Amino acid sequence: MPLTAPKLVQPLALLALFLGGCRSLDKFDTSGQSAFCGKIPRAELFQDGFIPDNTKPKLRLSLELDIDQLATRPGTLTSDDGATGLCSENGDPLFRNAPLRPIEPLFHDDLSQAEFGEAHQHDFFAWVDSTCQGTMVAVVSFLTNGAVEVRLMKPAPEAPEDASAGERPGFAKFYLEKNAKGCGF
Repeated sequence: MPLTAPKLVQPLALLALFLGGCRSLDKFDTSGQSAFCGKIPRAELFQDGFIPDNTKPKLRLSLELDIDQLATRPGTLTSDDGATGLCSENGDPLFRNAPLRPIEPLFHDDLSQAEFGEAHQHDFFAWVDSTCQGTMVAVVSFLTNGAVEVRLMKPAPEAPEDASAGERPGFAKFYLEKNAKGCGF
């Protein structure tokens, strides 16, 4: 079956990314036991709606990446908050090996070319499903220093002032560093 023009654009765009003078993204691959690990910041400026109210931020995130699958299945997210997080009523963490799913129509939109600053080597948008909070938008940024930033946006209807963290829309920014032995959860 011949490839149609839209089906060709995605692989060609990725080929241009790798051959167009950009540095290799291979250092971000987490084959074997390695993973990118980090925790939610304590500063409320960088998070809301991801930590149960009246608790200290304890949410840690593990990101595994497969650079060869960047356009189809770039990786998975796992969190360590099964006992204390938003989904703990069922004993679940917020994320359990949740696949990052690229937002394919975005490949054809100017937003896919957005640049988030000089320290960013590559950025992409993906869907990711929580175990209890629905589908979220993830913005994954490969930084020139070898670290990764993950921004999570949790959509929800406008909530009353007394709504719990699980009922409110949410935003969280994680700074993750590569650990050869994984994150331990």
